[in-house]
Amino acid sequence: KKHMQMQTSVSPAAPDDWVWIAHHKTGTKVAEELARVLCRSSGRRVAKNTWREPPRKVARGLCHLVLKLQPQDIARWTGGGARIVHLVRDPAEMVTSGYLYHRRGSEPSWTNSTICSRDLCQLPDAAAATGDKFAAQRFFNAMPAAPWLRLLGCPPSARTYLDCLRTAGMAAGLAIETRRAAHTIETMLALQTVTHGPGSRTRQLELRSLERASFNATFRSLAAWLEHPARGDTELLARARRLCFGGGKVLTAAHATRGSPSRAGSPLAAAARAWASNNATPALRELSARSGLSRTWPHVPPLFSDTAKDRAVSGGGGGGGRGVLTC
Repeated sequence: KKHMQMQTSVSPAAPDDWVWIAHHKTGTKVAEELARVLCRSSGRRVAKNTWREPPRKVARGLCHLVLKLQPQDIARWTGGGARIVHLVRDPAEMVTSGYLYHRRGSEPSWTNSTICSRDLCQLPDAAAATGDKFAAQRFFNAMPAAPWLRLLGCPPSARTYLDCLRTAGMAAGLAIETRRAAHTIETMLALQTVTHGPGSRTRQLELRSLERASFNATFRSLAAWLEHPARGDTELLARARRLCFGGGKVLTAAHATRGSPSRAGSPLAAAARAWASNNATPALRELSARSGLSRTWPHVPPLFSDTAKDRAVSGGGGGGGRGVLTC
């Protein structure tokens, strides 16, 4: 109870702060690079939040980099009038990118572990509300991954998430990654909804807009929106391009790994993208449509619209009814 009271009493980010929010597979690395370039060049310190840490307070504007946003924490970042840069991506692309990325063994600290982590499991809110990631990790360390793998639909033989994706077929693996990513996707959509509308101080920054051909225009537009003091500086732009396309290459296509069967140009990657475009799952199609970012599924009716349920119950077969009553 004490932890919950502390959570609700946290004051939100200040109006002169900049808040950068990215979700897993929407561009966490590029968000970090852009934040460091734009924030440090304007005299702002960058405070990185990787669990549920409350906004830090300083005498002048601060840059908050939020990489593990939970839905119950949205108000603490949006309620104080701070400018928010929210990196977003089509949920179908998030799932295919996540599937390929995790299947090839990236982030082995959790994908190849038999214990829980914040990327695989969920904690009760009372256990997570302190904002202390080290305390949360102790809870995760006491939780085996196996029950969560079974909930996701992994093969019974799988002991880790990496085992799961490598032993399941491609379609089954993509469906499993959809279930694992659902919490992240729903959080992204919730933040989109909360920050939408007239007078919004949130910039929805689509990862696709940061491709090589459109990067310069997007960066200049973002700097102008932030009212960056050096927004017309060509060296600032050049520095950002070097960081995003240079040695680290955080914006190379789909985190391609040379020699990996899951690299961006491999047959498996092509088949995964085709699955997302032609099949996906009903839930993923709906999430993509709700995001407003999908080129493939721009118009999908809700799975559980009232009229669809009524027709399914009454046996009516009228046009447009999905008739889905169970998950």
